[in-house]
Amino acid sequence: MNLCDTKNIRGDRIYLRDIEVSDVGDHYYRWLNDPLINQFMETRFCDQSIQSIQQFVELKKYSVDELLLAICLNENDRHIGNIKIGPINQYHLTADISYFVGDKDCWGKGLATESIRLVVGYAFSTLKLHKITAGCYEPNIGSVKALQKAGFVVEGELLKQYVYNGAYINKICLGVINDKNA
Repeated sequence: MNLCDTKNIRGDRIYLRDIEVSDVGDHYYRWLNDPLINQFMETRFCDQSIQSIQQFVELKKYSVDELLLAICLNENDRHIGNIKIGPINQYHLTADISYFVGDKDCWGKGLATESIRLVVGYAFSTLKLHKITAGCYEPNIGSVKALQKAGFVVEGELLKQYVYNGAYINKICLGVINDKNA
């Protein structure tokens, strides 16, 4: 399974491409350090620096079981967020996805849903995966809706899994199965 060199995975309004260390700049730094953007991300627990973000991107670039992609607008090539497949389980042909849209002016426009659909299509058709899973904080209604619009179904909850605003909250577990590989 070759995870490198995805070229561009194109949709109607966005495309996904391999992320580069050169993508890490002030905008990316601000995304990961903005309390509104990172409120449902595990990265909120650690201080993020441009150097630490560059190291993360470099590490993912050479990963054998994870693929980190930039979400970019077709109209102007603006990098607005990221989506990641992995870790990929080679035995069961399953993987997790995670994502975020960092540019707030792109929120509520269905771009997360489009990026999820694109990455799932790639995972099923090119990587030949059987199932993709995702998890999110229970209050992250936008993420649950984006995943459901992309074909995911709620499979269950992990009770009191995450700390959020000083209290334990549930994790919503979602998944989608490759019907052609069922």
